[in-house]
Amino acid sequence: MARDVVVIGATVAGLTAARRLASEGFSVTVLDPNPEGASASVGHGVAACAHASTVATMAGAYGDESAHEHVRRNLSGMSEIRRVLAAGGVEHLVLPLHDHSLGVSLARELRNVAKLMTEAGADVDVVEVNEAHRAGAWLTSEALAVNPAVYGAALASQAATAGAVIRYDATVTHLQRRDGMSVVAHRDNAAWARELEVTRAVAVLDTMGITPWGRTARVGRPQWVPVLRCRTEETVQAVSLLAGPPVWMVRPDGDETLLLGVKTSPASFGGAATELLRWAEATLGASDMQASRLVIDPSDHGRPAVGASAIPGGYYARGNGRGELMNGTASGCWLASLLLGTVRRDVALPVSSRMRAQVRSLGSKLGRH
Repeated sequence: MARDVVVIGATVAGLTAARRLASEGFSVTVLDPNPEGASASVGHGVAACAHASTVATMAGAYGDESAHEHVRRNLSGMSEIRRVLAAGGVEHLVLPLHDHSLGVSLARELRNVAKLMTEAGADVDVVEVNEAHRAGAWLTSEALAVNPAVYGAALASQAATAGAVIRYDATVTHLQRRDGMSVVAHRDNAAWARELEVTRAVAVLDTMGITPWGRTARVGRPQWVPVLRCRTEETVQAVSLLAGPPVWMVRPDGDETLLLGVKTSPASFGGAATELLRWAEATLGASDMQASRLVIDPSDHGRPAVGASAIPGGYYARGNGRGELMNGTASGCWLASLLLGTVRRDVALPVSSRMRAQVRSLGSKLGRH
């Protein structure tokens, strides 16, 4: 029997969409080529309404409405994250976010960015300091901080509880669109597995960029981010975004502090990691330092590139942030909204799928009573 939706990638984007669709009664299968948890356990684990640098870039490149839309999607994502946290009893922190991502900014410049964000519904303030020993301005808002692996596990569990079938270690080999259905061929990654399995679906969400419509998103080469976990002379009690280099984010993580450098190529990673370590020692008095790295999707500077493809039944989430908490959740919510028809009726799942979903949802509710 055909499924309503096949999601390629158990990323945060993919699992968020799967959870929402399955909760509405749609039949959903998730296929992921990686071991359980790997695709949804990346990133820094911080979610916020937006970054000042991203909003400013988007407004300049695409106009104010694109910046507004970016913030609205993030706010929707924040609400979804809170629902997952509450349903799973996931430990998390609610922290102030000090956004210095525009560098040394004048208050009037930041007020323009803050205005764009508040117009979209965000709660942000401009902080201005003008003292003898320091001057400048930054934005403050609220951030959620989680352990990415713990959050990813809770998200997957809730998607499965809602009815989504999640298959890990399953590689999609090819995909065809025939007679109003997508035919997805996939194989188990086990060395002895040779037989192809086929899953038919009304629509496909590609959050890994491997299908024809996923490649339309033009996902670039992955980038490397130096990461440093350490102890600091003074306790860090807020998430700070900096303009970098060598550091982009500083956040508390239990009794330790987590620092992320800027995105770089593999060839430049060594130098970036060294500069991050030097900055931590000089600025924070860091000790007990443990260096590592993240390999993440390339930056698209906030370009809104999540939506329906030119191929019927195909949808994609641009690679940037597909597994990361904030961008992944915002993308997953938007993709689910497309299929549910809440934003664009012309690309929604067909009436037959929606009717079956209503019957399943009703049956599930009656079963719980």
